[in-house]
Amino acid sequence: MDPSAVWRDKSHRWRIEAYRAPDLRFAIFATNGPTESAPLWLFGMAALARWLMTHAISLDDLETD
Repeated sequence: MDPSAVWRDKSHRWRIEAYRAPDLRFAIFATNGPTESAPLWLFGMAALARWLMTHAISLDDLETD
């Protein structure tokens, strides 16, 4: 299953992948140099919006990967 979109925050601490299968899902990875965490799975736009808000990341802070 390939992601339909991938974003990183400007500080490159987080990588977000979007998947459409069969609903909209997001996998969040914490990145630290060459290593990454296991994915945190979020289901739906509301869950992603809450996660971004709790980590103080605005949509302007995201860049496509």
